[in-house]
Amino acid sequence: MNALARNQLVWLHAQGWAQLQAQAWDAEAQTMLAHWQCHGLPLVVCRQRVEVAPGQLCLGLPAPLQWSRRRLALTVAVAQVAAVGAFPTLQQVAQAKPWEKAALALGRALGACGVTARVYGSHGWQWLTHMPYLHDASDIDVSVEVPDFATACQAAALLAAAELGPRLDGEIVFPGGQAVAWRELQRVLAGGTAQVLLKARQSIRLATLPELQTLGIRPNGASSPDAAQRNPGR
Repeated sequence: MNALARNQLVWLHAQGWAQLQAQAWDAEAQTMLAHWQCHGLPLVVCRQRVEVAPGQLCLGLPAPLQWSRRRLALTVAVAQVAAVGAFPTLQQVAQAKPWEKAALALGRALGACGVTARVYGSHGWQWLTHMPYLHDASDIDVSVEVPDFATACQAAALLAAAELGPRLDGEIVFPGGQAVAWRELQRVLAGGTAQVLLKARQSIRLATLPELQTLGIRPNGASSPDAAQRNPGR
């Protein structure tokens, strides 16, 4: 299996769940793990800790409101991953929402640039689990995978111009899985800051605008295809 990127979803084999539940969790965490397994819910790939042994994968379980939005940090063997998927698209999450029309328009505009917005965070998890995650101030966190810097700028401009009601937040993901918050990208483009946080599979570092401009560019100068694995879902 290829290295999984941040924010990809994974479903585990029964043995993987058994290994997690055999660890020394408190009663609430055990209840959460049992619920996730019983309902066939996914876990999410997190930033990989450098001390984790080869063949192991760092995952997260962000709980809904009934468990006070608690987050479990989990480690499993890659061999225990049964399936890989992705968060829902913005259009899927927007169905029957007051802001559906605006979201569909944004989705079409992004699609014209060749990219798709996927929704993670509270809105994404509520859509996936049918459990309550949202509160009145919940942002819509979107992840947009782009092939190059020019497309990243186009996508960020479209996100900034959109008016959905709930605040739009999230990140632009470059080939290889490196990501920057789209609002930070807007600020560095406007000269409001000199550096932004660039998140990778195993690290976070500060990056300058010239560094961002090289993302997605091969040594020969050609734009590279999106290296981050895409998967339509379960």
